Amino acid sequence: MQDGVIANRDGMLTLDSAYNFARFLSGDADAAEHIVQAAFLRGDGDSGRRSRTSMLRGVRNCYRTWLTTRRRRDRQSDVFAHKRLPDARPPSVLRTDDRADKISARTDVDASALRCAIETLPRRLREILVLREIDKLSYREISEVTSLPMGEVMSRLACARRRLANRVKQR
Repeated sequence: MQDGVIANRDGMLTLDSAYNFARFLSGDADAAEHIVQAAFLRGDGDSGRRSRTSMLRGVRNCYRTWLTTRRRRDRQSDVFAHKRLPDARPPSVLRTDDRADKISARTDVDASALRCAIETLPRRLREILVLREIDKLSYREISEVTSLPMGEVMSRLACARRRLANRVKQR
């Protein structure tokens, strides 16, 4: 134990999962680090041992706070950070060295094209898809993280998979 945090493999997997989730939601590496740090600090003080779902729920809540603050700041300065350039490919948020094997697709689909297709999904669909397909959470765990009914989770996941398949076909 070092600095009050129990270092173990499960804890690191939870932090990796939380970072990837925050990175997918925010699209910004620096913001993702701050979001995960805020979620960790908001924890219930149980010596660093938190369940994966509670950590991801905290990440989602901190992301929403970050997004609200960012939108308020953008409105005040009359600058919209969410403008999309035509034909612009969003930067990839997955680290290719440790997460490339987590996304499965047909062999003729480029992994970077798949990442870009995931990143262009609406947030409400992207978060469900990331939690299910990349983090391998069950429907019940996703329901706990997002505070959505399980039926809504399944519906959004089906919609996200359809949209992802259509976007991959278009490339």
